[in-house]
Amino acid sequence: MSNPIVSIKHLSKHFGNFHAVQDVNITVNSGDVYGFLGPNGAGKSTTMRCMLSLIQANKGSIELFGKSIQNHRSEILSQVGCLIEKPDFYKYLSAFQNLQIFSRISGKPSTKKEILDMLEFVGLEGREKDHVSGFSHGMRQRLGIAQTLLHQPELIVLDEPTTGLDPQGIIDMRNLILRLKNEQKKTIIFSSHNLSEVELICNRMVIIHKGKSIVEGDVHALLNEEEQIIRLQTASDSLQALLALLQGQGSPVQINENSVEMSISKEQIPRLNAQLVHAGIPIFAIEAKRKLEDYFINLLAS
Repeated sequence: MSNPIVSIKHLSKHFGNFHAVQDVNITVNSGDVYGFLGPNGAGKSTTMRCMLSLIQANKGSIELFGKSIQNHRSEILSQVGCLIEKPDFYKYLSAFQNLQIFSRISGKPSTKKEILDMLEFVGLEGREKDHVSGFSHGMRQRLGIAQTLLHQPELIVLDEPTTGLDPQGIIDMRNLILRLKNEQKKTIIFSSHNLSEVELICNRMVIIHKGKSIVEGDVHALLNEEEQIIRLQTASDSLQALLALLQGQGSPVQINENSVEMSISKEQIPRLNAQLVHAGIPIFAIEAKRKLEDYFINLLAS
């Protein structure tokens, strides 16, 4: 059975009359790549800041490694590495010099070899002597990851690490996060507003919306590839014939002027397609959606 690394219950944080977080509950297990999924302004960053004691929650409990962050702050944070928003460095010092300074600040000074190995791990080998002022946004993000690893933490917290990156930078960051899990055996919390990123990187996730945790669980179970929502588009005068054929085959979730959305198992789709052809009902499009994807889009629209 997995050991819980993070346990947050009924977390609430407000700034004056604005309730940034109202009721967030999450559990992160050892070895997870755990996704915080939600639109901008959902409360993801506020939750992370409360979790790291960067700001104080108004209500709720926060435990990391089985201990309260309020009572064991220094001990807990010595086991956590975090990258909140964009990393900040001494621009006119080299990548190596920056990591050297931060390693001393961490209280666990790293050797020259350890720093060079860290730079190699994040893909900055050969750039250790270059000033950070000349680094691209993606390179600074990778240097930020190296900084979080200097004191060999068990838990890595990454707040929107792919924001502002080009497509190749996003791929590089995704691969780096997976290497942190697979090669360095880190537990990782990764926030994003992009469902596809969470799907590709995370094994467990929570959806946060308007300061509340809406659903939490295994990514593949939530995406539920075996059961889908499909949208069938037909001619307006064929809609009734389509609805008659669909009776007993699935559960319509939405009916429009010339289309029907319905919940159906993956195995039923080929048989339904054959029946539509046999019945001569004109179908202009069949679009498959995952339930969670549709749910998440509806959240963004609300």
